[in-house]
This record gives sequence, structure tokens and C-alpha cells, in this order.
Amino acid sequence: MAPTLPIIVLPGMSANDRLFGPQLARFPTLRVPRWIEPNPRESLRAYSARMARSIDPGGPCIVGGASFGGIVALEMTAHLHAVACVLIGSVRSPAELPLRWRILRPLAHVGPDRLGRLARGTARLGRRLLTRMALRHLRRLSQPDGTFARWATCAVLRWSPGPTVPRCRVFQIHGEWDRTLPVSATRPDMIVPGGRHTLTLFSPRAVNEFLIRVVEQVSSDSAAPDTTA
Repeated sequence: MAPTLPIIVLPGMSANDRLFGPQLARFPTLRVPRWIEPNPRESLRAYSARMARSIDPGGPCIVGGASFGGIVALEMTAHLHAVACVLIGSVRSPAELPLRWRILRPLAHVGPDRLGRLARGTARLGRRLLTRMALRHLRRLSQPDGTFARWATCAVLRWSPGPTVPRCRVFQIHGEWDRTLPVSATRPDMIVPGGRHTLTLFSPRAVNEFLIRVVEQVSSDSAAPDTTA
């Protein structure tokens, strides 16, 4: 199964296939689909179902993603024949989101458009109080081309996992110094020493070796005889 098993990975909410350059060069069956256009008030669960239909390879596959992409990948397992889900600097549930995200949940109800205006005003008024990371994210949300990021932010804040998520084994790799989604809030299988949020680009060897082990594990599980009959 390993040589032909499709590996489908999703980038973060403001990223594209360049995020997985080192993985695309290493794994011939790996592909990074483009995000489909979300509906303004669409839930993460509904969007993930549509995304799954748009990329379904029609058979067994490994799905995964980085950051926001990992969250969508988890939800997609309910709609694909996924044999594994790989989280790269991502989380397994809303409870693992950092506190600064969870306390913002009421903002999700303002909707993507009003969120953009709110982000613009907050960045302007709080430029002396907020961290550079927070200001950068707020400014990205306020940009005209930030439609997807605004929807994704609202969707994550409202995230309520489906009852059958996940439907396969989850493999998780996380950076030790991830400040966006701190490792202390989650429970990864592997922590990359010194690794930050963008593991695929800045710790590519660790990510590639982890993916190799995932493929080997799911291949071994598939080859094992069924003793339940």
C-alpha cells in the first residue's frame, strides 16, 4: 500500500502549497489541494464535508494538515476512507486551543465581515499594548484579501467536532517552541526540539521522517492478519 497510498495535506489558513515544499519533494504521492470557497456563515464541520468531497481520491488515503489545515483534516476523516490523520503543529480538539483563542469565542458570532472591521479598529487602538504576533494577525484579518482568514478564524472559534471525528488513528508532531498553538495544551506523539509553528519549512527533516513512520505504521497495520474472525 505504501508506494501508492495518497497523502493529502492542507496548509494553514493563510498559507498555500509552498508550505509543504520539502514534503512535496520527498513524497511522490503527496498533494496539497487548494482551499475551496467557504460560505460566509458555514460551520467548520460543513465546510470540511464539502472539502472532503472535492478531494476524495476514491480509496484509502492519509490526510493531514498544518495548523488550521490539521483541524479541517480531522473533520474530513468522517467523509473519507482515511487510514491515518497527521497533525503538524495542530490540535485534536477545541479544548486544546490556547486560552487567548478560547476567550475570543463570543467574537465568532459577529461574522467574518464585521470581524474584519473589528480587527482593523483593535489593531489601531492596541498597537502599543498588543504583541507583534497579535498585531500581525489582526492586520491580516482586516485586509481586503483576508476573506478566507476571517471565515476560518470564526469557524475555529465556533468549532464543535463531529460525533465520528476522528474515524482513524491520529499521529501528531509539534514544535517545542510553537507560540501559535503551544505544545503544553496538546499531547503530540513527537515534540521537535526547538521546533516552531512552521515545522514543515523550518524542521523539514523531522516532519519527513515522521511521515515516513506514519506510512510504515499504517502499511504494517494493513498487512497484519485479521484475528477477530
